[in-house]
Amino acid sequence: MFRNGHIQTLAGTYLYAPWEGRRPFVANNVSTTGEVPLIDGDRLVYHDDCPAEWKSGDRVALLLHGLTGSHTSPYMSRVGRKLNDQGVRTFRLDWRGCGAGTALARFPYHSGRSDDVFATIAEIKVRCPDSPICVIGFSMGGNIALKLLGERVNDAEIDRSIAICPPIDLSTTVKSLWKGLARLYDRYFTKACIRDVRNRYQLRPDAIIPEGWFSRLPKTMYEFDDSFTAPVCGFASAMDYYAKSSAHQFLPEVKASTLIIAAQDDPVIPFGQFVVAQYSPTTQLLAPKHGGHIGFVTPRGLGWLDQQIVDWTIRGNVSA
Repeated sequence: MFRNGHIQTLAGTYLYAPWEGRRPFVANNVSTTGEVPLIDGDRLVYHDDCPAEWKSGDRVALLLHGLTGSHTSPYMSRVGRKLNDQGVRTFRLDWRGCGAGTALARFPYHSGRSDDVFATIAEIKVRCPDSPICVIGFSMGGNIALKLLGERVNDAEIDRSIAICPPIDLSTTVKSLWKGLARLYDRYFTKACIRDVRNRYQLRPDAIIPEGWFSRLPKTMYEFDDSFTAPVCGFASAMDYYAKSSAHQFLPEVKASTLIIAAQDDPVIPFGQFVVAQYSPTTQLLAPKHGGHIGFVTPRGLGWLDQQIVDWTIRGNVSA
């Protein structure tokens, strides 16, 4: 692996991931879309990719993308395809206002939307009533998955879960973006989030936007969460949002067999939050020294991370 977290992150994002993500799913898959109605009137969209040989009772996986992503994010397509190749039926979810669901939500997604995952799982259980479910969350999606598992210990109906580079302490993560080269990531994510808000507002003029917000746009993710996420989603402030939505406080209650993959040189998610976190007996932390943020690039490409995900999903163990 590259021995630099920034290079790992950039190589995984711009060098290997786009090429891998564009490869098509196998031709004999049956791919459909469906919607998840939410109690506030918004709707989510999921993309159901079912291998031809899949039958009732076989395993399914729900994939959750990260901040500013969608079901088409390269890691979502790549991992979904590799799980399909192993006979696992996959559901790639678009969060509120993302991807195919851009015009279906008045409210935005955020790092605490565990109820949206719970509603999606209920829909999956209707389609696959006898199948075990593995939830796989990338970055923000990983935090949401872990939060759900700790909140709904007895009724989530998930037997396995994987969280890749999850920001389990949102306050620590956002504050780390104020320093050094991390400010470049802060700027990137802030601009991408603003772009997402504009796109959703153009397609959905009744989307909830604070009055006058477009005239004083935020310059950092903290300002974005304090001026947009918090007031729109019912939090008192950005810090209130971070405190209530961070998964670290729910980790001791996780009962599902859970794998957290976090690189020690991740330039976006400070590794210290995983050192001080308390884990349930069913949770395993896999923390290679190098890997960056959803990078984990080796001389053979992105195979290491994908193999960990496939092995945990199917067999419940990590690769050597």
